[in-house]
Amino acid sequence: MLAQTKGIVLKTTRYGEADLIVSVLTSEGVRLQLFARAALKSKKRFGGGVLEPTRYIQVSYEDRRSKMGGESELHTLREASIVEAFEGLRSDYSRLELALSLLQSVYAIVRQGDASSPELFNLLGNALRAAQTSTELTRLRVHFDIRLLASQGVLEIEGEAASLAALSIGSHDVEKISGIDWRSLGAVASQQLKRYVESGAV
Repeated sequence: MLAQTKGIVLKTTRYGEADLIVSVLTSEGVRLQLFARAALKSKKRFGGGVLEPTRYIQVSYEDRRSKMGGESELHTLREASIVEAFEGLRSDYSRLELALSLLQSVYAIVRQGDASSPELFNLLGNALRAAQTSTELTRLRVHFDIRLLASQGVLEIEGEAASLAALSIGSHDVEKISGIDWRSLGAVASQQLKRYVESGAV
């Protein structure tokens, strides 16, 4: 059965000479694994960098559950088109580096078959959009980590810093929250996130 959805490309893995396995975080907050046959050769179906990480795309795929029963982890990608390219991320290396780091964090947290989390999709999308123009990329990373930990219910930071969890990701560079020690907060949040991922609790 053919199905359609929209999502952000988290990761692509080369399989064989021309195929790709594409991990997509859907707008419902589900991590979808797609097998793109001959993706590295087919410019007609997958040209224009449509399957590159950070792209927000619409996909048409064959839901393998209709043929195999149960919960097949790998579905066959038929078509993909770009909804939003986030080209601003490619304006300089630091923006793209940050964006790829955000994708890695989300990929590590959202496992195949997890319950859906639209909140996480929205957080990632808004962070990628902000990263295109932000003049405070370090703050953006810290704010993202805080929001990510809060979304998982494991935020250990208290006080004024914890209030960041309630603020939109786009407010990371607002002057009214400039009194925070972003460097120290970032170190703590990063350590918490690393510990959470390595704990196997996700």
